[in-house]
Amino acid sequence: MAKFILANVLRHKTAENRTATNALWLLDLAVIASVIGAFRLLPLPWASAAGARLGRGLGRVLKNRTRHVRANLGLALPDRSAEEIADLAGEVWANAGAVLAEFPHLARFRDPQGDRVEIAMDEQVLACRDAGQQMIFVAAHIANWEVVAATITRLGIPNCAMYAPLSNPWLDRRLRDYRRALGCGLISRDAGLRGFFKAFESGHSLSILTDRRIEGGKEIPFFGETKATSTLPARLALRLGAPLVPVQAQRLPGARFRVSFHAPLRPGDPAAGQGDQAIDLTRQINGKFEEWIADRPGEWVCTSKIWSSSVFRARKALHDGQGNTAGILEKHDV
Repeated sequence: MAKFILANVLRHKTAENRTATNALWLLDLAVIASVIGAFRLLPLPWASAAGARLGRGLGRVLKNRTRHVRANLGLALPDRSAEEIADLAGEVWANAGAVLAEFPHLARFRDPQGDRVEIAMDEQVLACRDAGQQMIFVAAHIANWEVVAATITRLGIPNCAMYAPLSNPWLDRRLRDYRRALGCGLISRDAGLRGFFKAFESGHSLSILTDRRIEGGKEIPFFGETKATSTLPARLALRLGAPLVPVQAQRLPGARFRVSFHAPLRPGDPAAGQGDQAIDLTRQINGKFEEWIADRPGEWVCTSKIWSSSVFRARKALHDGQGNTAGILEKHDV
């Protein structure tokens, strides 16, 4: 996450100025909290629709971020034309805006009496739930990923969800306040394995998002190119002996969602070392994400660089003079 949101272009000028940093953090807090507060006053479907319109507008303003979106989509979907990628980038921003607008309404998605979420559950996952077995859930930044944790809670499964803390401590605290409506514990991405082990030992299942590029991650293929990927969900599942369950969220009309719990993943070679098994399971996770994103690319919030700069440079060189993909990548900030 950028250090600043509204004033990210000034981040270098404030590197040594604590007063300026605090002022910009307060600006981010004031504006974003006001926007979310306004969405809170609207009925959920209206808020979601208004957020989508706001997101499209932000995409036209945040041109550098939109270049990231277009480059990511262009690499993931090389058969799409530049015009199709541009249209999909608009959908990505619309979905991101809807997610923001849905933040103050998260409690609606965990309400067992509500009709906001359709749940599809593999019979193996259902058996684990009914037996009280803890699981490791893995998902991506698709549709509204916050709904995944809310749905797990709705199913009566005690769980803790990993979150990426913001640099802005005040805004981070405000968003964590909204996330309390999910009914689950929260574990910072920076907590390390100990935080996850502690939560699991206390009887909680764990929910983790892994579609982003992570510094120090394992280089594992994603849409045909290697990406530094977290193997944390796979390592936890292997160490704790817990089922590793991919969870897919899909957006439906009227701020509604379908959340699908797929069959647990298993290593192809149970006799392999734990490290090799973790890589194999992470490859399978990436394969699931590829299927879901290819099916609904406009719901994948990919506003940061998913692959390294070297991957984009190599892909640009490969496609130069061979179609629209080069045009999508040439302006990407590598």
